[in-house]
Amino acid sequence: MDQAIAEGGLLWRMLSAWAGLRASMRAELDRDPSEGRLLFYAMLSGCIWLVGKLMALTFGPLAPTLTSDEFMAYASADVASVFFLTLLLYGLAALGHAVAKAAGGFGSWRQSRAALFWAMLVAALPALMAQLIALLMVDLSGQAERVAGSVGALIAGWAAACCIAEAHGLSGLWRGVAVVAAMAALALTFAGATAYVLVNVG
Repeated sequence: MDQAIAEGGLLWRMLSAWAGLRASMRAELDRDPSEGRLLFYAMLSGCIWLVGKLMALTFGPLAPTLTSDEFMAYASADVASVFFLTLLLYGLAALGHAVAKAAGGFGSWRQSRAALFWAMLVAALPALMAQLIALLMVDLSGQAERVAGSVGALIAGWAAACCIAEAHGLSGLWRGVAVVAAMAALALTFAGATAYVLVNVG
């Protein structure tokens, strides 16, 4: 199975990764992707996310109420978000590296970047499918959008846990889950503290 996952084009590797996420991560590390390739993974995952956001703007529950100017404003903000999301992934990779090392991992920051970026790319297509299915559920559009967002987050979290566990040599998958949970908790704490400072100091 490992050989099958390693072979083929990028789309095949993304889809077949779900047959064995840790094996797909090992195969990607064995390929020794360049820094440019890792950046491409991060940007591509953001672009797939962007497709979902634009589909939601076009066909989602807010679509009938948006003027053309409002649509363009939202769309422009979503396009800009792709670049901020890429920067966020670099920060999360550094955070994940620190947490994984504390948990007994031995991977490098570069391997952490490879793990997180590959995980986000692998998770992007299933998350997009969840978003598109939500758009088809017209009668439950608002609720379905929230469910789709939660499903996408769970998919991304599971992929990240598997990939980080493999990249850092963490023997138990649940240690990878714990690393991702700690990353999320620290990131949310930092975001909350930053927002508090901006609101109360600004």
